[in-house]
Amino acid sequence: MNLYITDQKGGLALQQGSSIVVEFDNGKTLELAESPQPLPAEIPDGIHIWGGRMPSVTAADNTFSPLNIVPVASNGMIISPHHENISTWGSIALCIADANGVLRQVKENKLLIALNNGKTVEVMADYASKGLLIWGGREPIAGLPQEETRKRTESLGLFPLASNVVHLFPYQLA
Repeated sequence: MNLYITDQKGGLALQQGSSIVVEFDNGKTLELAESPQPLPAEIPDGIHIWGGRMPSVTAADNTFSPLNIVPVASNGMIISPHHENISTWGSIALCIADANGVLRQVKENKLLIALNNGKTVEVMADYASKGLLIWGGREPIAGLPQEETRKRTESLGLFPLASNVVHLFPYQLA
């Protein structure tokens, strides 16, 4: 898995890091990382999304939270930690965690994750402040011709692993 910061014009800059940590205003977190365990062969390569931080020796906060998952299209979904009576979360901070768990905040609040199989997912703050917005491939751009949009995006699939962790993967139907 490679992490890229995306700028306002869509340019990419490779970053060193082992996972992405999303911090919400109320102190809740999500963590996105490579799959730490083998999955069945028919499940495509993707990322794990944890409600809270993934269990590890370096994580100081091991508070877990079930996930809210809201599809916005076949290629997009909003994911947030479950919290009673919250319709919006406010602002979020995207951080890149290094191998030692040290966090470095991403100023642009938008990252591209390149998977080992060559597919990508783009993550950013949701426009309506409801959580983390995740796109299969890249974020769709209004006004692009339909053929360009198809090349840029992919559908997203989910494989639930627990109430607080899912395996998310981009795919295209043949």
